[in-house]
Order: sequence, then C-alpha cells, then structure tokens
Amino acid sequence: MRNVLVISSSEWPAAALRAALGDDIDELRVIVPAVRQSRLQWLTNADDDAREGANDAASSIADALPSQETEASAGDSDPLLAAEDALCDFAADEVVVVTRPDEEATWLEEGSSEVIARRLRGLKVTRLVVSDSD
Repeated sequence: MRNVLVISSSEWPAAALRAALGDDIDELRVIVPAVRQSRLQWLTNADDDAREGANDAASSIADALPSQETEASAGDSDPLLAAEDALCDFAADEVVVVTRPDEEATWLEEGSSEVIARRLRGLKVTRLVVSDSD
C-alpha cells in the first residue's frame, strides 16, 4: 500500500508528478496552499480568490494522477502548515513537494520545500521544481 501526499504551489505539475510517482498509488491527497495572494490580502484575510484558485488547481492535479482513492483541496497559505494539517488525518508514506522556480515563486512559498523536508524527517520527501509555463 502506498499513500502519497502532494503539496503543490504550482498549478500544472501533473506530467512531472506522473513521472516521479508512477502508477502504484493506493491513496493520494493533493493539497495546494493558497499562496497566490498579496501581503495585504494575507494580512486582511481576504484570501477567498486564492483559496478558490488553489481548490480548483488541487482538483485538476488530482484528476490527472492515477490512484485508487483521491482527495484534493486548498490548504493553508503557509505550505508547511498545509502539509502538517494534511498529515493530521492522512497517514502518508511519502510527501512530494512541488514548487515553482525561485523567479516564479510568491513570497509565501519561498524556501518552503526545504522547510518541509527538514520538518518531516520521518517521511520520504521528494522535491520537484516545476514552472507554470511547462
């Protein structure tokens, strides 16, 4: 049995994820942190558009990946908190963190893949960098 948690700030990583994960996934959870928001939106909790976009992206990613059981949703604007929240009720065997290249990253996602990898030392963590233009 293989349970995979995908934390993705990129909206178009399906091809890279299929190549990295293969086809033997039993349970898949896709979380897209709501990172596409300005500092003002974040400070005022005006994140409805960011959450809606993240939810749509999570569904699209999940639909493109093979698994026996799949859940997809938007996550916290902090990618680490989004990962930790998901792991509270999903027993992942591995975590795949997908980020955009530094020049495309938002202020909320900068450095997040390294932080997640350090904090989740007990799990296999794979990091992928995918450009939204790929």
